Amino acid sequence: MRESAPADGELRAMNLPRPPGVVRRFWSRHPWLFDGLLASLYLLLSTFLALVTPLASGVWAPDASIIVPLVLGVIAAAGLLLRRQRPWLTFAVFAVVAVVAFVSDTPAEPFGLGLALYALFVYRSNRSGWIAFGVTVLVGVLVFPALDWVRRGAPESAFTSVPGSLLFLVVMLIAALLGVTVGDRRRYIGAILDRANQLARERDQQARIATLAERARITREIHDVVAHSVSVMVSLADGASALAEKDPQRSRGAIQEIGEVGRQSLVEMRQLLGALGDDGGDGEEQSPLRPNPGLSELASLVETFRAAGLPVTVRMEGAVPSSPALQNTIHRIVQEALTNALRYAKEPREVLVNLDFRADLFVIEITDDGRQGPPAASVGSGRGLVGIRERARLAGGTVEAGPVSGGGWRVRVEIPEQEENS
Repeated sequence: MRESAPADGELRAMNLPRPPGVVRRFWSRHPWLFDGLLASLYLLLSTFLALVTPLASGVWAPDASIIVPLVLGVIAAAGLLLRRQRPWLTFAVFAVVAVVAFVSDTPAEPFGLGLALYALFVYRSNRSGWIAFGVTVLVGVLVFPALDWVRRGAPESAFTSVPGSLLFLVVMLIAALLGVTVGDRRRYIGAILDRANQLARERDQQARIATLAERARITREIHDVVAHSVSVMVSLADGASALAEKDPQRSRGAIQEIGEVGRQSLVEMRQLLGALGDDGGDGEEQSPLRPNPGLSELASLVETFRAAGLPVTVRMEGAVPSSPALQNTIHRIVQEALTNALRYAKEPREVLVNLDFRADLFVIEITDDGRQGPPAASVGSGRGLVGIRERARLAGGTVEAGPVSGGGWRVRVEIPEQEENS
């Protein structure tokens, strides 16, 4: 698995500090330039050694003893350019160069092989680096000196090769230890950055999920407020129109009730807009925020439906749950079920709201006895029952809704008792 240092843009995106130092940041942004300079320096070193060794021996001529090291130096320098992307290929190039130098009996230095070994530790893995280290030490310290001893047939040559073998071993060990240190630090930082990226993505996903959930909640609230208010006002307006000539007093009462329902709806809408962060920058006085409606507001809710002509009867048994969230859920479920009954029930004689809080399973049941017939055409958005099911699901409950034999409609919601937070 190849690794690369994080760019400055990635660090800024994660709000992490940049690497210290202008020089370090420059080289991190231009890795190819650094590798090119490193390869050039190595080529200069290998060329210098290829030219100086014959001069030191007192014999200098453009023969194989000079040409071969020069060619090997160029090949090795080219291999250094791939040390980040293909560290095994770089190591193989230097290994081949070392073998050719040994076979051709030309001078060779261990520093290039050390760079290749270092690249394996840093850009590949510690396992790859130690495998290459073992092979390199085995061949360079044991195999090559033994073959050289056999080839030359001089026991003292083995003795004179000991300092060179020790130097080779020290260089390889230093390269390995440096590679382990730098490679582990690089992989550790890479893991931290990957984890930071993952946490940032999870944070963004959670924020989007929370936004969608809040949007769905507000949509349900707006639907409940608008659907209830409009349905009640339409029924009141129809009743006021029918009573305008027969009973003007009751007609005026119905019109006043329309105004009350409308004002209450405006208050609830402003509550929702206030929760969305509407700061009233236009100078309009804002209504103070109030808790969401609970079971204490159920009586006034039922009265609005009765005023609209829906014969609602409420039966409540057991202790009212103290959780404000659960009370609001029950209030909205009853509101939506009664709104549907007002819209679609055909001449109901009674709409029964039964709230049973006696056991560990809260039961909310709304039933109307409207007469049988084909279902009325929908005049809403179709979100009524969907909203009831969603509210019940969020509270851990279930919903059953459907027609009743003999006429009418029933909505039954079962919600398990919830532990109160201390």
